[in-house]
Amino acid sequence: MKKIIYLLILIALALLIVIAYDLADVHSQKTSTDVNTENTLAKEVKTANENKIKLKDVYTNVPYDISQVNISRTESGGFSRVEVFDKNTGKFIEAYGEKAEPVSKSDILDKLNDISKISKLTIYKERIDGSAVTRLYTVLTVYSDGSLRQIESIDKAYWEKASDGDWKLENPHASAISTIGSFPTTEIETSGIATIKMKATIFTVGLLDSSARSVLSIPGSTYYLRKIVELGYRYSLY
Repeated sequence: MKKIIYLLILIALALLIVIAYDLADVHSQKTSTDVNTENTLAKEVKTANENKIKLKDVYTNVPYDISQVNISRTESGGFSRVEVFDKNTGKFIEAYGEKAEPVSKSDILDKLNDISKISKLTIYKERIDGSAVTRLYTVLTVYSDGSLRQIESIDKAYWEKASDGDWKLENPHASAISTIGSFPTTEIETSGIATIKMKATIFTVGLLDSSARSVLSIPGSTYYLRKIVELGYRYSLY
């Protein structure tokens, strides 16, 4: 019985030492808010024209050289999903998804009488932080007539927890705008910020990037890892 008690004490002390080290690390390092900084891409795009990745019907701008990444495409749950990996290391960078759905008559704007030309477009960008997978969604109303395509409105922007596990997504904030400041438009920009909260144990302390986390203690010696995460992207029809 004494051996078990000593073992538990040693584990608790080890956890406290790791957490104390991480707290010091938080103050000594600049906070990183973008999962892309964790990859080892050989080059970044330095020109004003960013590279674009086509999902299914829309394009997303990316701030890196697409010749330095591998792209995987899948279909799941109605979404066309694009996963991006570093070509040199094979490390996951980010993922995008797109799903187009028909709308009912009550959903469309009065000026848009031909319902066959209207669709709801749901798009997302995904990031991974340890066992926590988060997505930032945008829902759009899109009008199409031959070669003409335009975004009539932004319906909503929101965060979603996209993986199971003992963690929470807290204080999510998201917004989306037309890049020209009005509608109709062909390009939108979405941005969001949220907090990942994960219970800390000696086994989970290392799951979140040490340069971007803080440790919260509550009465009863329960510890939580908290990391502020941000996502942003532009989607265009052309």
